[in-house]
Amino acid sequence: MTIVDGLATVLRRHRVAAGLTQEELADLAGVAVRTVRNLELGKVARPRRPTLDLIADRLSLSAAERARLLDAGRPSSAPPVSLPAALPDFVGRRAHLRRITELADAAGPRTVVVAGPPGVGKTSLVVQAGHELAPRFPAGVLYVALRGMDDEPVTIADALGQLLTALGYGRLPETAEGRLTAYRTVTNRGRGLLVLDNARDEAQVRPLLPAGGRWLTLVSSRSRLGGLSAAERITLDVLTDTESQRLLTGAVGAARIGMEPWAAAELGRLCGGLPLALRVAANRLVIRPEWTVRSLADRLRDERHRLDRLHVGDLGVRSAFEVSYRQLDEPARRVLRRLSVAPLPAYSPELVAALAETDEATAEEILETLADAGLAEPARAGDGYRLHDLLALFARDRADAEDHPAEQLAARDRLATHLLRRCSAAGSWLEPEQPCSADTGFSGPHDALAWLDRKQIALWWAVRHTAAQGRHTEVLTAARDLYWYSERRHAALPWPEFFGLAVDAARALRDRRARATQENNLGWALRVTRGRPADAEPHHREALRLGRAAGDPSSVGWALRYLAAVLAARGDTGGALAHLAEAERIFATTGERLAGVVVARAQAEVLRSRGELQAAQDVLETALERWHTGVAERLPGVAIRGYLRTQLGMVQADRGQPDEAMTTLAAAVADFAAGDDVGHTGEAYLSMAAIALERHARKDAEACLDRAAEIFLASDVQHDRLAEVGRLRRSLRRQDARAG
Repeated sequence: MTIVDGLATVLRRHRVAAGLTQEELADLAGVAVRTVRNLELGKVARPRRPTLDLIADRLSLSAAERARLLDAGRPSSAPPVSLPAALPDFVGRRAHLRRITELADAAGPRTVVVAGPPGVGKTSLVVQAGHELAPRFPAGVLYVALRGMDDEPVTIADALGQLLTALGYGRLPETAEGRLTAYRTVTNRGRGLLVLDNARDEAQVRPLLPAGGRWLTLVSSRSRLGGLSAAERITLDVLTDTESQRLLTGAVGAARIGMEPWAAAELGRLCGGLPLALRVAANRLVIRPEWTVRSLADRLRDERHRLDRLHVGDLGVRSAFEVSYRQLDEPARRVLRRLSVAPLPAYSPELVAALAETDEATAEEILETLADAGLAEPARAGDGYRLHDLLALFARDRADAEDHPAEQLAARDRLATHLLRRCSAAGSWLEPEQPCSADTGFSGPHDALAWLDRKQIALWWAVRHTAAQGRHTEVLTAARDLYWYSERRHAALPWPEFFGLAVDAARALRDRRARATQENNLGWALRVTRGRPADAEPHHREALRLGRAAGDPSSVGWALRYLAAVLAARGDTGGALAHLAEAERIFATTGERLAGVVVARAQAEVLRSRGELQAAQDVLETALERWHTGVAERLPGVAIRGYLRTQLGMVQADRGQPDEAMTTLAAAVADFAAGDDVGHTGEAYLSMAAIALERHARKDAEACLDRAAEIFLASDVQHDRLAEVGRLRRSLRRQDARAG
């Protein structure tokens, strides 16, 4: 007789032997039919003794049979709970526990796979869920540690033996087939919870799934076990900063953690929110009461020794990772090591193919293998996979131990070369006046721009790596390829540092023309992206000197244009116009139409600041006419037309032509949208909001401010643009107050 269905089985057998239906027995015993039905279904964990006496009386049982029936229903036949102890300081995971509880109450068999990287707390969650849900399962809560990552995992026969023993089955069948038959018979009735911890694969899980339709099965595994049908999957992430602090506080003590909150916060970050790492750190503090939290954080700050120091007793982060690493085949191990040589926030198949010298399809398969093993996880931006910080350190250790430094450098070089080659192809789509060839690998300018957006951090890594290797010509090529991208995405890269590397490369090559160009670019980046015109000025003056010495009129013209902006910023509008007039003459001579249009826009801005509105409008309308040909319909050209229209709209507003101004600015917004120029779209909306405010068009002003704020917040622009949104909102509120 088993505990799970002992009463249910005994009662059903005697009722059937007596030739009674459930309804007939209930009528004879004077109890509800539902009572008899629930007793036979195993839904009543603690049946009332008087009820059993009435039923036993009507079944005409012998003394021995009556005793067995009553014994089966006694409280001593409590359902088995074979779970290990829950953690006393378990934190977080409430949303996951709520979902598991919902599934526990749902109809039909349910299987939940809890997956995640090593040390993320999968076992802790399923054990905690088991303890919280135990009262809901009268047939018991069973637990088996499958040891799926061990060299010799628990066999199916041994697992079945553990389960049958916990269920009180009695003498176990000798063969695995016999045990499986007995297990399915026992679990075909009753309502129970099964926890299968640390499963290796689907083959280890399938035979252990209960046969009955009212069991809930929780499976923890480093793999998502995609082959299991009709299973819900929960993938665990690391703990939040707040949850990490709660774990440390619960394990170490509120007084000790509370004395050093900043050090505790850093300790949580150094552990990457990984529960195993946090518990190791907490245990080290507990056994070392003389240590401060700061002293442990100081020890862990050194990346070279962090994994060594996240070890105490038989708990270690490195050993947890090592178990999964050993399960991989060599191609997957090699890719994991390769990922560590280029520390990036995400690794797409494209990047992995370059690192590992393979094709993208193979790279994608291996990334999925790493994800299934819990050694990589989907990147939040959706572009490939990422490594947890501690896993990245483990991968780097394995690379240092198993790969020659020359192999690691070759992998870095391949990746940097690939990225800069693709960057050149993408950048060619952003050239305003140069036609782009069809064999770039991109379907068009929007595709190219989207690739650049996704690969911003990787490109910055590639440029720095290339510069460190002394490949100066390639650095200058990258600066050329990304110039027009920098015009569109002011916050994409640290542009002053980027163009600073280009200046250094040109200096190393003793190329005065290239250095003049890059000094101008560096000055532009300082003034436009950092708001530092005073720091920009020396670079433009150096560009002016170098351009003249090298006989490069284009560099001279651009230096004059940029110096005009510096002069205008400090109020010297006369000097600014003089510089712009000289730049205009130079570009007219060289035939650089784009440069001439840029100078015209700058002239109009200075003229507007001086109140010379008609002159400013004339300059802008002439520039628009000059730019209206087919070039303006290409993505970069459309954006440049938007710049001119934005300036013209502001001039029209100043001239008391608000309707014309709003029409012009709306056209500028359309240009920027077509040209995928997010930042300047926000500027145009900001201008429209100011005009609507002047016209007391409240709804229009509010709508434009909302749109501008949304754009600026999403694009991480300079703080002053958001401050301008705030200033206009305050003006709008004051206007409302006066009107009210």
